[in-house]
Amino acid sequence: MTTTTNNNTTYKLSKSLHGHSKDVRSVCVLSDGRIVTGSRDHSIRVWDPSNNYSSIELHGHTHFVGTVVSLPPSLLLAERALASGGNDKVICVWEKSAFPRDSSNNNNNNNNNNNNNNNNNNNNNNNSSKKGNEGGAPSLMLLGHNDSVSTLGVTNDGLIISGSWDKTIKVWENGECLTTLSGHEASIWSVIGLQNGNIVSASADKTIKIWEQNGKGNYSVIKTLKKHKDCVRGLAVIPDLGFASCSNDGTVFIWTIDGELVQELSGHSSFVYAVINIPNFGFASVGEDRTLRIWRDGENVQTLTHPSGVWDLSYSPNGDIITGCADGVGYVWTRNEKRFATQEEVQQYQDNLAAQTIMSDNVGDIKMNELQDVNEALIADGTKDGELKVVKNGKIAEAHQWSASEAKWIKIGEVVDANAASRNSSKGVLNGREYDYIFDVDVGDGVMYKIGYDLTENPYTVAQDFILKNDLGQEFLDQVAQFIIKNSGQDTMTFEATPNQGDPLTGSSRYIPGSSNNNNNNNNYSSPSDSFTVPSRYIPDSSNNNNNNNNNNNNNNNNNNNNNNNNNNNNNRDFNIKPTSLIPQATYTLFEQANSESLLVKALEFNDQLSSNANTKSISLDEDEQEISLFKGILATLRETSRYHSSSFSDNQYKVIFKMLTWPADKVYTILDVIRVMVLHPGASKTFESMVIENRASSRYNLLVILFKIVQESTVMNNQMLALKIFSNMFRHEPLRTLLTQRLFSNPQILESIKSIYQKLSPNSNKSYSTALSTFLLNISVYSQYNQINTEIVNKYVECMSLVISTESDPDLIMRCICGLGTILMTYKDYRPSGSISTSVKNSISKVTFSDKFTDSVNLLTKLL
Repeated sequence: MTTTTNNNTTYKLSKSLHGHSKDVRSVCVLSDGRIVTGSRDHSIRVWDPSNNYSSIELHGHTHFVGTVVSLPPSLLLAERALASGGNDKVICVWEKSAFPRDSSNNNNNNNNNNNNNNNNNNNNNNNSSKKGNEGGAPSLMLLGHNDSVSTLGVTNDGLIISGSWDKTIKVWENGECLTTLSGHEASIWSVIGLQNGNIVSASADKTIKIWEQNGKGNYSVIKTLKKHKDCVRGLAVIPDLGFASCSNDGTVFIWTIDGELVQELSGHSSFVYAVINIPNFGFASVGEDRTLRIWRDGENVQTLTHPSGVWDLSYSPNGDIITGCADGVGYVWTRNEKRFATQEEVQQYQDNLAAQTIMSDNVGDIKMNELQDVNEALIADGTKDGELKVVKNGKIAEAHQWSASEAKWIKIGEVVDANAASRNSSKGVLNGREYDYIFDVDVGDGVMYKIGYDLTENPYTVAQDFILKNDLGQEFLDQVAQFIIKNSGQDTMTFEATPNQGDPLTGSSRYIPGSSNNNNNNNNYSSPSDSFTVPSRYIPDSSNNNNNNNNNNNNNNNNNNNNNNNNNNNNNRDFNIKPTSLIPQATYTLFEQANSESLLVKALEFNDQLSSNANTKSISLDEDEQEISLFKGILATLRETSRYHSSSFSDNQYKVIFKMLTWPADKVYTILDVIRVMVLHPGASKTFESMVIENRASSRYNLLVILFKIVQESTVMNNQMLALKIFSNMFRHEPLRTLLTQRLFSNPQILESIKSIYQKLSPNSNKSYSTALSTFLLNISVYSQYNQINTEIVNKYVECMSLVISTESDPDLIMRCICGLGTILMTYKDYRPSGSISTSVKNSISKVTFSDKFTDSVNLLTKLL
């Protein structure tokens, strides 16, 4: 492709790409010239410059899209064009068929912009259409990382490289993880493939590592570079030389392919997030200081200020640069005068810049009485592009920047005295509301969030609202609350850590085993992971049939066991069918809430009964041994969910738990309900795991042995229900999830026993029990997408699900089963239920009236049967 810049060395605005509702975190340019943006709004957009920047919107992630990369075709996917990664830990691989070009445009040449002399003139303003056409589904999803996928790259031979907050790097070929590289001590922020076959990685541990290729899939570290003084955020390949890096320390370094530092570029005033090579010209970098900086011969030759921090940038084959900004907009910058934005569009952009607020600590100390008046200070031209001046305009301090290309000063915002703001207590306005304090919060994912706080508020309540609004994990609650407390000068004060509307373990006065705060029986499960509100991820067809084997080192099972199953049913199932928002399911459903006060009352009542009977006194809690106090302490710890990361349980408290597990069948449900919540505690999960491993042959301190005995033998409905809910909650943390599934999938008789007991109890069952069983089965289907399940287990699973569907009548409960069964059938494409099961399920669901929002998922299951 010919780069068209008319020998112009100055970049100017060409286009603003509006459409995302949150930060544009990542950008790339495809080989055909189309632009791709990934956003914190969970979506990806593909923009076509040859068609007035019309866009197609892609949905494959359930969380932030943090990275996108252009891909060459592969043997498996001949039309492979794009990969994306996000905070949902998933990598989506997309083919061109997911975002086809408008056939009416009939312009498929790669020089789509070269002859487009007025690509902006068809639009009266510089804002591309906010409404994008809906695209297709990803062709492949790569599962294996245990935390957010923060970066993607490509090796010189076309393999996908991924880096994650889990501190690992993975190399993928045709849906299979070839190798996992470990060595960094913190999150991976960038990965690239060099021309010589080596891989380079950058990390929050402030280092860069060069990995030498020693045969296909084999890499070893040959050099660790430690020149940067802070997190290394970005890398870029420099053909025929080596690579560039950028860092939170504000610098850009240029390296040879062997890791020799040859140049240091300084000019950014804050974090530098990304850097690219501009062929035959120089480099470009972007960062938190809101600028795109162009570098040539070691000098910062141009500075282009944005309305907000700039997360990423990419170079187009036509010579343009695309930036992704925290204001939710992508910007296209060009050196080709035929693609310059109109003067009206430029003025609109500059007006947006001028409306921004800049804290004084970003421009240096200011004293209003020493500032020059705007009418005098800006008479003289600037000495270089990007030069900054703070001037006085009446009672307002303004920041102006010299634009060499425009030959004028451009206002980039009004300056607010940061020191005064921190001294004065009513000084911040955020989203139209005035706060005592406005803080910048970095929770470790590289995003700088703003949070408003009034001194009359509970920091934990503010923190809870903040993490919900920004789709952050619950584990950040205490971190954010403590940050607010410390920075608002309230270190000596005590706050109740009750951020939710009700404490997770506090409910109504009447105790119902396994109940939640919400007394609506139609919603007896945890809302944060409600199966019917959380979007699902799709594990599409892969010809090598091992797209589920990339987690927990299960690649040794690449020959899907289910390929040999039900071959007589392997006839003409259409696997071009599209997933729905509910099938397949991607998120484990948990039972997180309980009623601790009433539970305590009931437990003490039962304990009194046991202690008053000579035959059972030995298993009651001994007040002299402080066992009752130890039990109360367990409940108190479980109430403090914001302290889960630092709280723990004593050995004596675990002894109390196992003592109570020996209570009679009509009373043991109280401690089962406690364990249901307790396995959600990360520390308790690890301790229970250790106890299982140490007591494999004994039931005394082996929680799994006790629970499996209940689900296989007990006909006490409360105990069955709670044991199944505990199993569902065990899916949250890896230690117990692994032990549970190992035991469950090694013995098909377990599921058979659960099915048999359900048949006995179902005539008199309540919805809580049926919901517990269907949720447990649903979580198995979610797990099956990450790990291989053998044919016999799949058979037993399908039999259980079909039995529940044919037995129950509640639409919501049946819908849960439809989602689980549909997920299994979509994941294991070569498996098909027997004719009798398919007929039974179809007949059962045809008799149920579902909400309209479930229709597409019901129809999908019918197609899969």
